[in-house]
Amino acid sequence: MAAEAAISSLVELLGNLLIQKVKFLRGVEGKVELLREELKMMQSFLKDANKKQFEEERVRNWISSIRELAQDAEDTIEIFLLNIESAKNWGLLKRCTSSPKRMYHLDKIGDEIESIRDRLDAIDKSRERYGIKDLGEAAESASRWEVESRRRLCPWQKDEHLVGVKDDVEKLLHESILCEEKKGLCIAVLEGMGGIGKSTLAREIYNHPDVVAGPFDRRGWVVVSSEFTPQETIKQLIFELLGSDKQKVRELEESTKDKQYLLQKLKEMLHKQLEGKSYFIVLDDVWEKEHLESLITAFPNRQDKSSRLLVTTRNKIITKYDQYVHKMSPLDSEKSWELLLKKAFIGNTIGKCPEEFESVGNQILEKCHGLPLAISVVGGLLMETKTKSGWEQVLHQINSYLGRTESGVSTILELSYQNLSPQLKSCFLCLAFFKEDVTIPTKRLVNIWDAQGLIHQEGSTTPDEKARGYLNELINRSMVQIQDLNIYDQVKSCRLHDLVREVCLRKAKEEIGLEIVKGEKGISSESSYKPRHRVVYEENLETSSSNQNKHDCPTLFGY
Repeated sequence: MAAEAAISSLVELLGNLLIQKVKFLRGVEGKVELLREELKMMQSFLKDANKKQFEEERVRNWISSIRELAQDAEDTIEIFLLNIESAKNWGLLKRCTSSPKRMYHLDKIGDEIESIRDRLDAIDKSRERYGIKDLGEAAESASRWEVESRRRLCPWQKDEHLVGVKDDVEKLLHESILCEEKKGLCIAVLEGMGGIGKSTLAREIYNHPDVVAGPFDRRGWVVVSSEFTPQETIKQLIFELLGSDKQKVRELEESTKDKQYLLQKLKEMLHKQLEGKSYFIVLDDVWEKEHLESLITAFPNRQDKSSRLLVTTRNKIITKYDQYVHKMSPLDSEKSWELLLKKAFIGNTIGKCPEEFESVGNQILEKCHGLPLAISVVGGLLMETKTKSGWEQVLHQINSYLGRTESGVSTILELSYQNLSPQLKSCFLCLAFFKEDVTIPTKRLVNIWDAQGLIHQEGSTTPDEKARGYLNELINRSMVQIQDLNIYDQVKSCRLHDLVREVCLRKAKEEIGLEIVKGEKGISSESSYKPRHRVVYEENLETSSSNQNKHDCPTLFGY
């Protein structure tokens, strides 16, 4: 967990220990209570430390020390509780004769708590040297009511904050997708850097009324990604287009271990089902020309039919097929400002910005370089404050952080993460458990949050409502993207943008000790440290079954 969340979790654990296990704590309950109070006091300093860490490496190291201490202390308490739970199941005679063992456990936890307090005392003394102050509750930039109202706010029920795509949509529809003169299989390529809005534009075209009700017998969308596996990509497309063939695919997978043979049979299956039909397929996030070429042979090329592939890519891709290339451009200053206001003043139907904010806002936009993702995320940061000084603080943090990251986009994404609440940080880090470009079912994500102890019922709010509130806020901040909605206009599934996921993975490794297992043997070659969380995808487990989404479902081990 993030440092604040780790401390909060430990304080809660110690509180429960004192309430429920007092009879097992004779002789050490005073030490437990004292540790709990010292940790609660330390929480108030973390807010100031978070604000200063952008400028000082020693403050970042201080936060890391707090996090490690909290995690070690939590391990100590949980091991003690396991021993106590085991003792509760003993018979009367054994409990009587086990007194020396119980005293041993009490003495051991007493000594370890003393050691933890000594470490905490050393950390507290270094805090004084670094000038970290107690900001208290006044440091919160947004009131509890404002935060809760944002969490209830559903951005998909309003304007989707799309700016500058209308002309591009019309141009692509007219010159490529719906062009009647073009027969056979034609490819339209959306080319541009990460965060420039390729997938957003593709989604607008895919869902355009003229396409939905247009000349195509079949429509489908599949994400290719850098972790490209041709048989998985073809299989997912078959499942989306031709649900009736799911059982055939599973039987085929179970009957052969030859990947090349499996790929060929899957291509034949897709080709047969699309033969004689016109179709519109989006291949999102293609990284290499070879990836595209390995897929194209699965698609029929009938000259009496008009079929289209819409490809989004960061790289230049040239094929032998009729090809239309649309190079994405950054937003100009006017459209950048429009998008920033829509995000920063979310829920404000007027969408106007006070004049005194404009100079600071324009300086912030210079760091975004016209990239819609960066503008949307920084708009989520500015949504937190309604004062000019608050906007100036965001600008100051961006400038301070720029020296430590490779690009302005990475700076803004890192900054947005650091400005999340402790609970939202922990919720966000759990998204690192899922594979690149995968569709994340909300129900599965909420279950993970609940299993990690991140969802607490408050008043009449149910745990599910609380979890959906957290997800809504991450969406409002553009840290998470909506993939699909259910019939009640709730988020059914979501996903992470590639650039956001890079930040998520980096912070998860740093803050919760995440290790993702890679390779057939289930051993990660990357990790040189002991992980606290290890994610193994089911394809790496010997006991794996042939589930439809087996490659997307993480198996999580905690340490």
